[in-house]
Amino acid sequence: MPTRKPELTINQLKDHLLHYFFNDLTQDNRLVGLELEVTPIQTDAQGNPKTVPLVTDDKMGVVDLFRSQEAEHHWYDYAPSPDGAWRFVDQLGGQITFEPGGQVEYSSATRERLYDVVVDVATALERIQKILAGHQNTQLYFSGLNPFHSVQDVGLQIRKERYINMDRYFEMIGPFGQKMMRLSTSLQVNLDVGYVETARKRWLAANLLAPVLVAGFGNSPFHEGKFTGLKSYRAKIWQNLDPSRTGFQKGFEDCAYQPCPVQQYLNFALDASCMWLPNEQGNMTFDGHFRTFRHWMDCGFHGFYPTLEEFKKHLTTLFPEVRPRGFYEIRSIDGQPRQFWMVPGFLLTHILYNERALDETIALLEPIRCTLTPMMMEAAVQGMAEPDLANLVKQVFKIAMRAAEPIEHPELLKVTEAFLRHFTYRNWSPADELLALNDGKIFSLGQFYDLERIHQDLVGDAFKVPV
Repeated sequence: MPTRKPELTINQLKDHLLHYFFNDLTQDNRLVGLELEVTPIQTDAQGNPKTVPLVTDDKMGVVDLFRSQEAEHHWYDYAPSPDGAWRFVDQLGGQITFEPGGQVEYSSATRERLYDVVVDVATALERIQKILAGHQNTQLYFSGLNPFHSVQDVGLQIRKERYINMDRYFEMIGPFGQKMMRLSTSLQVNLDVGYVETARKRWLAANLLAPVLVAGFGNSPFHEGKFTGLKSYRAKIWQNLDPSRTGFQKGFEDCAYQPCPVQQYLNFALDASCMWLPNEQGNMTFDGHFRTFRHWMDCGFHGFYPTLEEFKKHLTTLFPEVRPRGFYEIRSIDGQPRQFWMVPGFLLTHILYNERALDETIALLEPIRCTLTPMMMEAAVQGMAEPDLANLVKQVFKIAMRAAEPIEHPELLKVTEAFLRHFTYRNWSPADELLALNDGKIFSLGQFYDLERIHQDLVGDAFKVPV
């Protein structure tokens, strides 16, 4: 609860960030984790896609199904999070959680080898799909955005105070926040921060890579059944929902910038608007007032000041392209086609965990640092159709491939090479294939499944796992 007297100091906040978000810059185990979001979809009697609710009165929602089948399937347990949110934990150490629009998220445990993470995720996805397919043939849709429905169609399916306040906050700014909450699906790659100098270089490289990742992996050209004119509409959503809490840290694009991730992230957090503030009774809510956390610390609000607990909650509402969480969470990537979701993790792991590749990437991309924000929009709109950007994508991906160990990851290498041949080296991202194969019009679900079979032929059975 907030207090009547100011008690927080900047040094307290900095110490908290250094310890919990950056591991005191004293660890580098080179662990890998993946977080993957997908949209459950059913078809109606006419074959049109329809939303799948998380819970229903007749206990036939997605969460209901997982709850009812827990005893039958011994690979997961219901373990709600401390705030009571629905969560299932599997035997692999991963977690199944849910987003406000009904999206299903699988967060892997961290592993020393990327291959082990990929097998974990592939196993979990097969098991999740098996449970859902038994209910009106519910399928998992892999993309960067639910392309069929509006925010009104989907609704706010998690009616917890956090999401109600967040929904109200974003609605006051514009339409993009609700689209992010209810429609977007991403792939996030989690890599260790590292020691002091390595942490700075990984921080710099991961941020510089943002437009490369948007262009190379754009996979959300459709919204509400129509072509948006962009290759990654999801990226546009993130760029427009609230500049105070998204994008890059203040000063990152300045010519005199020097990477200092802890201090820069602290300033970013302090200058972001609060999603909830105390009312006159001290209860936290959003009532239409916009104040930065720095302003609340300095001036109070309704006579109340934040504690460290309020700062911790505030940090969970920040969504930059690279977010420290005890590791670097790289957030710029659209959800990928079913057969290729492991490719971004393969490339990023070999860039950020190989010193030579890391230095080469920074040297290649440093010249674009001062224009990252406009490049992000160009990447969202044109993607690989912009020649200079496509050239950068190909150069970066080649750096990663040179750093790869073929003997250690032959299956991953095979899938990644198939992706590069099919998309990157043709100046395509997955969005370009969707647009080319259907003359710019949105696919039916049947056509998407046909496309998945084409992709399956490209990669074979590299990650067919027993369930």
